[in-house]
Amino acid sequence: MKWFPRILLLFLVPAVQAQDIGRAQGFPADPVISAAYDGDRLYLGTQGSGVYELLDGFITPSNRFKKFNRGSIFSFSVTDSGLVPEVQGALQDYPLVVTNDDGTKYIITADGVQIVYSDAATQISDKASGIWRMTLGFERLNFLRIGSELVTLDATGDELNRQNFKGLIFDLGPTDYGLLLSTEDGYYQWNNADHKWKKVGSGMPIFAFDGAKARTPLGHIALNKLLEGSWTMDDFEPMPERQSHPTYYDVDTADEFYYGAYADGIEVFNEEGIQYTLGMARGLPAFRPGNYDVAVIGNDLWAATPMGLWTFDNKGVPNSLRHIKIDFTANGLDVPSFENLEVEPASIGFTTSHKKSSSAPIHGRYRINNDPWNTFTPGEPVLFVRPAPGNYTLDIQTSHRLDFEQGMNAHYEYSISAWWYKRPLFWSIAIILIASGIWYRQRKAKIQIQEKLDLQERLADAELASKRLQMNPHFLFNALDAISNFIFKNQPKDAVQYMGKLAKMMRLTLDSSRSASMVVADEKDLIDQYLDLCILRYGDFQKSVTVDDALDAYDCKIPPMLVQPLVENAVQHAVRPLIASGKEGVINVEFSLHGSSVKVTVRDNGAGFDPSHKASKSHGLAIIEERLALLSKKYGGEFSLRFDRLGDEHSPIGMEVSLILSLENDV
Repeated sequence: MKWFPRILLLFLVPAVQAQDIGRAQGFPADPVISAAYDGDRLYLGTQGSGVYELLDGFITPSNRFKKFNRGSIFSFSVTDSGLVPEVQGALQDYPLVVTNDDGTKYIITADGVQIVYSDAATQISDKASGIWRMTLGFERLNFLRIGSELVTLDATGDELNRQNFKGLIFDLGPTDYGLLLSTEDGYYQWNNADHKWKKVGSGMPIFAFDGAKARTPLGHIALNKLLEGSWTMDDFEPMPERQSHPTYYDVDTADEFYYGAYADGIEVFNEEGIQYTLGMARGLPAFRPGNYDVAVIGNDLWAATPMGLWTFDNKGVPNSLRHIKIDFTANGLDVPSFENLEVEPASIGFTTSHKKSSSAPIHGRYRINNDPWNTFTPGEPVLFVRPAPGNYTLDIQTSHRLDFEQGMNAHYEYSISAWWYKRPLFWSIAIILIASGIWYRQRKAKIQIQEKLDLQERLADAELASKRLQMNPHFLFNALDAISNFIFKNQPKDAVQYMGKLAKMMRLTLDSSRSASMVVADEKDLIDQYLDLCILRYGDFQKSVTVDDALDAYDCKIPPMLVQPLVENAVQHAVRPLIASGKEGVINVEFSLHGSSVKVTVRDNGAGFDPSHKASKSHGLAIIEERLALLSKKYGGEFSLRFDRLGDEHSPIGMEVSLILSLENDV
């Protein structure tokens, strides 16, 4: 490598390390409140317009999650089926930081995304340059291109030949016809004896030599036909195309890999497929059509492009660690391992050191006995103070990647011995003797406590059943009063229709009163029947009873006769006054999932009442609150009732009542 400074007068140019993506690249107008990286792209969850994705430098709505386009995405979770947006949760604070598999960071703020790349190339020259390296016989030669000038160097770096060709140099490679060079003005053959180039033909450019074939602008052709000038259009084989992007400008081989240059950079692949990409994220500029050459020299990857000569450490492989070394200490002194520790040492610890192949930061984590992982800073000591006696396993991982999928792993097994009076056998005997003295008292106390709990539960069940039975007569009295009113007003048809709907509703009510729970679908049907009765009795008004898609109406069970009194209260205090004044009444009832509970929301457009005034609440509401207290006492979980007046006290626009019923227990 010592010939590079002498020939090129090389100088370093800072590489591209970051990229900003904002409104001009499609950053959403709605706030971005979550982010995740999956597969090959970044996904952004917004507050109100669904999921967006970052692809090829632009942010667009994600077709993968198009059903969430009108929802708020609070987070993403990883399942066996892939990434899943979460539509419930809490807002996350800026900045949102996501790290992909190769260590590149995506920093999301209110204004856009900043991409901080984990590594970058180093530009060696600001002019078009190229490099080839190959062996001819027993002699290793290096061919260096600077523009249209070709310099030939021997194995020691001494110059053998320098020649300036007309126009561009396209490719150089060993063929069945010897070492051939393709330029803008023709084809040249290397004479190894006198170290000179000899022109052997002219014609269309050869972009790549491949044994007996050559790649030209028209496709692949047998090299002999091209050199002899005896070819026709029928001799060309079309170039294979890739679906992911247009045909490569050039393909070169080095170190058993293929390097395909296209508009976005260089793809590195083999027979198994694409391995990684060298592009803008790695420091290269956008490419244009032309000749590209790649060489691996030592542990460096060289890429010659029409835009200049670039080099990558570690053969261009992104972010890999070459070596990890772990040093151990016990009581502050260096030890070869944890295998021969003293009895109950005051402290033990370890420190990692690394040989790095890139400038990307190193992350570390460890765990003991398969417990959750703990993070640490590589290079800084990790200390365990007064470790307890026992058998241990220690796992240490270091990586450039935060997911630690690639990196260095170490596993150790060791034991720490205790003093004799601290060993399990001594304390086992002592514990048995002590335990045998108090066993009888504990057993007797346990029986007494259990008897008391059983009695309390029987009393709670009896009281809860009593409260539930109070609901049915309350509703029945109101219904009979309505039928009497129809008869008094000489409306027999309305009375008959009302009695038919009442009978159907009473059957549902009777069924529910016989059990401690009913499915949401039956409760919805009961509320629908009740509202139909109210429309017959008081006049027409708008009503809706809905169940959210996230809630299984035929599987989720709730206590019966809790929702109907809330709806009845809304009819009496909101809808009836509106109908009497000639205005349109509205009642909306919604069943939805609220964490591990069912949430029932009853909304009306009446004047409402002040929830803080106990006198404002009906007898039915008082029974509900007593019953909820009993349910919470018996089953635990959340059983609550909330009243919210919509608008303000001067301009009320309705009332919202929220009923929360826990699903953690089968009520």
